[in-house]
Amino acid sequence: MAGPAKSSSCEDRKLWIGNLDSRVTEYQLLKLVQTHGTIEKFDLIFHRTGPFAGLPRGFAFVTYNSSKDASGAKTCLNGKLVGQKRLAVTWAHSADLDSGSQEKPKPSVSIPALALSKDTKKTDRMSQIQAIEAKLQLMKQKEDELKINDSIATKTPVIQQFQFNKERVGSKTQQFFKFHNRSKKPYTRKAKQ
Repeated sequence: MAGPAKSSSCEDRKLWIGNLDSRVTEYQLLKLVQTHGTIEKFDLIFHRTGPFAGLPRGFAFVTYNSSKDASGAKTCLNGKLVGQKRLAVTWAHSADLDSGSQEKPKPSVSIPALALSKDTKKTDRMSQIQAIEAKLQLMKQKEDELKINDSIATKTPVIQQFQFNKERVGSKTQQFFKFHNRSKKPYTRKAKQ
C-alpha cells in the first residue's frame, strides 16, 4: 500500500506517529525516534482546551533530515509496541487548504449603530495616549457627575414603602391587640369603689 503522493521535499521526510499510549512522555518518544536518524523537527500534539488541556492527543509529527532516515524509521516503528499500544506510523501529508476544510471564512458582522466607532486604519501609540489624557482631563472637570446623590441613596424605594408598611384598616386583630395591650401596662390602676 503506497502513501499519498509527495509533492514537496518536506513531505517525504515527515512522519505521522499515532496510537500513542497516554503514559508515554515527550522525552521518551523523542529518544525513540532519534535512534533512527537525525531529527529536524519534532511535534507532540497536546490538547489546548477542555478537560484534557495539557495532555497529549495521542499523535506526533517527526521530520527527519533525510528521506532515507524517514523511510527507515517508518518501517521500524510501524507496529512497534510502546507502552501498551502498537504505534501507527504513516507519511504525514499537509491538509489541502484550497478545499477550505481547514479554515472556514468567518462571516463579517456589522452593527449599524457602531459603524462610526469602527476605524479601518490603526492609530499610532501617541494619538492613543493623547486621547486618554484628554478623556482624563474631561473627567476631572466634571467631577460632580461622579458624586452619589444623597437624597436618592438614603430614601427608601416607593415600591417598598407601599408593600411593607401598609396597614390594614379595620382589622379585628389589630383593634384587639391595641385594647388588650393598653390594659396590661404596669402603671395603670383600677379604680376602687
